[in-house]
Amino acid sequence: MQNLPGIFTKITHMRWLIASLIFIASCDKTPEQITMETPQLPDSNLVGMYIANEGNFNWGNASLSFYNPITGLVQTDIYKAHNGKGVGDVLQSICSFQDKLYLVVNNSQKISVLNAKTWKETHTITGFNSPRYLLPINAQKAYVSDLYENAVYVLNLNTQQISGKISCSGWTEEMTLINHKAFVCGVESPYVYVINTTSDQLIDSIYIGYGAQYMRQDVLNNIWVLSNGKAPILPSLTKLNSAGELELQLWFKQGDTPRRLEMNDQKNRLFWINKDVYTMPVNDTVLPTNALILAGNKNFYALGFEPYNKEILVSDAKDYVQKSEVYRFNLSGQLMGSFHTQINTGNFYARTK
Repeated sequence: MQNLPGIFTKITHMRWLIASLIFIASCDKTPEQITMETPQLPDSNLVGMYIANEGNFNWGNASLSFYNPITGLVQTDIYKAHNGKGVGDVLQSICSFQDKLYLVVNNSQKISVLNAKTWKETHTITGFNSPRYLLPINAQKAYVSDLYENAVYVLNLNTQQISGKISCSGWTEEMTLINHKAFVCGVESPYVYVINTTSDQLIDSIYIGYGAQYMRQDVLNNIWVLSNGKAPILPSLTKLNSAGELELQLWFKQGDTPRRLEMNDQKNRLFWINKDVYTMPVNDTVLPTNALILAGNKNFYALGFEPYNKEILVSDAKDYVQKSEVYRFNLSGQLMGSFHTQINTGNFYARTK
C-alpha cells in the first residue's frame, strides 16, 4: 500500500498534463517573446519588422525590437543585446540602406549606424539638433530632417558625417524622393518643401494648408501628405503628382486628429489613425466615413504594414509608461493576434529579403 500515493500522484499529473494540452490546443497561438539578454545572430535572409520603441522623453529608455512573422518570434531590445548599451533617448525612426541600419535617436541628437546583418553598431553620427527621419538620396548622400534646426541636414554616407545644411522654415519631418527631388514635410508651415538633390538647393514650396507631417509615395509616384492643420485650417490629406502639382485635397472635420499615414506593399491603399484606423484606395476621391478598425478603449499610437502576411500592425501605447501592445489585423480589419513590445512603440520598418 505504500506505493498507492505515488501511483495516485502519477495519475493526477497525467490528468493535469492532458487537460493542459487540450487547453493550449484550444487557444490562438501568440508570438513567442524573448528578452534579448543573450544575443541571437540575425539571419541575413530574415524578413520581418523592426520596431522602434521611443521610450519616455528624457528617460533614456528607448529600445529596438524585431518581429518575425514567419516564426512569430518577438525579440526585444536587440540593440542592447548586441551592443551592450541602450539605444538612447527617444528612438524616432529607422531606415535600412546598403546593408546598414540607421537608428535616428531624436533626443540623444544622434544617428546610430548598425551592420544590418549582425546588428552591431559601426558608427555614431552626431552634430544634429533633434533629428527625425533619414532619406537616402544615392550611395553617397542622405538627408536628415530635424525638429529644431530650421534646416535639412546633408549626410555624407561615405564618411558618416554631416556635410551641409539646406535651410527650411521650422520643423521638418517625413520626406520622399522622386526624380532627383526630395519632398519634405514642413510641420510648422503651410508648405511641403522641394529640394533639388543634385545641387542641394531649396527650389520650391508647395502650399498644402498647414502642418504637413506624414508622407507616402504610391504606385503611380503620386505623393500623399497627411497634415495636422492649425485653427482655423482643418487637417487634410493631399495628393501631389510627381511634378509637385496638387491633384487632390481632402479635408477632415473639426476636432479630427489624423496621424501616422501608412501604405500597403502594393502601394495602392492608404491607412491612417484618427483615433480609429481608416483606409482608402489611392484612386478614391473622398475620405472614408467608416473606420476599418475600431480603437475602443485602446490608445492607438503607431501604424505599420507587415508585407509577409499582409497585416496591419497597430500599437497601443496605453498610458505611455507601460509596455506597448501591438495588434495584428488582416486587410478586412479582423484581429489576428497581438504581442507586447516595449515603452511607446512609435514606428515600424519592414525588413524584406
